[in-house]
Amino acid sequence: LPEKKRPKHINYRDSKLTRILQPHLSGNAEMAIICCACPSKTFVEETRSTLKFGARAKLVTVKPKINELNDDTALIKKLQAELEL
Repeated sequence: LPEKKRPKHINYRDSKLTRILQPHLSGNAEMAIICCACPSKTFVEETRSTLKFGARAKLVTVKPKINELNDDTALIKKLQAELEL
């Protein structure tokens, strides 16, 4: 795109995609991040920024937990397990 028609940069924290995915990025989900890089000299700074983001994203750790069912049988089993202790 020509310089004047190129959209301004949107910080990933303010992006709509981040807001849509937020519940899934902070819980019991496997994550895969795809970073697209462009070999053109025109987009060197954007490519570098994307690769830095990818490197930081690899360092993120999540602590998954087992989802609990809230039905009667699951509650009975849970209470029985507590009584056995």
